Amino acid sequence: MNPLELVAKTLYSFEEKELTIQLLQAFGKRAETFSQYDDVAKIFFEIKEFSNAIFYAEKALKLAQSPQEKYTIAKNLINAYNQNNFPDKALTQISKIKLSNPQDTELLLEETFSYSAINQKDKAEKLLFNLIKYKLPEEIERKAYHNLSGHYFRKDDIHTGLQHFLKAGEVEAYKNRELPPFPKWDGTITPGQTIVIDSQCGAGDEIMHVRFMRHLKELGMNPIWTTTRRDIQKLFNYNGFETVCVWDKPEFPKDAQWVYALALPYYLNLKAEDLGRGVYIQPLPEKEKQYEYLQEDKNYKIGTFWNSGSGFEQAHFRSVDADGLFDVLAKTNASLYSLQLPDELPPEQYRDQVKTFDIPDRNFEDTFSLVSQMDLVITSCTSIAHIAAAQGKEVCVFVPIMEYYVWTSSTDKSWWYGDNVHMFKQQQTRKWDKPLKDLEKFLNDRAV
Repeated sequence: MNPLELVAKTLYSFEEKELTIQLLQAFGKRAETFSQYDDVAKIFFEIKEFSNAIFYAEKALKLAQSPQEKYTIAKNLINAYNQNNFPDKALTQISKIKLSNPQDTELLLEETFSYSAINQKDKAEKLLFNLIKYKLPEEIERKAYHNLSGHYFRKDDIHTGLQHFLKAGEVEAYKNRELPPFPKWDGTITPGQTIVIDSQCGAGDEIMHVRFMRHLKELGMNPIWTTTRRDIQKLFNYNGFETVCVWDKPEFPKDAQWVYALALPYYLNLKAEDLGRGVYIQPLPEKEKQYEYLQEDKNYKIGTFWNSGSGFEQAHFRSVDADGLFDVLAKTNASLYSLQLPDELPPEQYRDQVKTFDIPDRNFEDTFSLVSQMDLVITSCTSIAHIAAAQGKEVCVFVPIMEYYVWTSSTDKSWWYGDNVHMFKQQQTRKWDKPLKDLEKFLNDRAV
């Protein structure tokens, strides 16, 4: 590890993100050689600052001399372009270097991602099916099967889709942590057996999957949900889902078995019609009382959430054009509310029309209750969609081209939720024009 990388990664590990970026940019401004630009680009990529990684990798590519240097930096650029939602640029680079090594399976995998990201899913899947005919490195094989999961989800084949999705998804979830200290559940139904459900996933995933505890209970088993989120623990327990927080170091029966939360519907062998469509989470009564003042607004209330700032490396895929969204919403007669955190404001020209919530230490308990007061929730693909859908609220979800599997089906409906959920799917990379027009028609049809 060179000194720059050592210092940058040390700062980043101390959660000094801005200082890390400033350090790398200061070094990048003084870079002169291929290796200097390449070093900066690689570190930016590793800390998932993809726009900066692209900026310095493009400078390195101009200075690359040998064919190997050109090939290596081009491959890094392709990955960064894809991660930063510029698959069109990735395909341009792929076409330039593919002929020099047509059997590079890592490159071929990136190509399938690029085609999928420009909404050429059929072409991407055809390439993936061809790719898995090769003898692949283990990691490439896992990712290829994982990416193929969408093919089966679009055919409503939940079981095969989840089987493929989990090939890489579960490995990634436990890549940097120890597995739970119990035998792993293999799906065998044993009445009385304690199943510890390990939720190494996002909050939306927890909300989406906790419902399957009911299936386990109906089979006579004893499921216990484990979480790192104390506010979600309280909500789940209130709704009858036995939940413990891992920070409390709970003890379990010696014969307990564990399962990854996202694998539950797979091991339960559930089909689309088995997933459940009803309301299964209600807000906490004390929080309902805290926000009951919102009922004084007798107008139709729309809650909005447009920007994913969760820290998820591909959050920018899920963020919707806020100006375009409020151009549509400003034409309605509804009361508009922002469900974003206080540091994320609506576009300046609409701030007088949109009510915001400045709630100290706001958590999921608050958000569930705020959502419960809305007549309609319009959101990007984030946990807000699941919070609204689990309560049976009418919710419109903007679905990016690179959609999460829960929004993938043979129709415009999600098989995870009922008819209260409406999906507006992106058609062009980085553009939300079509979904926004569809939303406008949706609102007009309902005379909102």
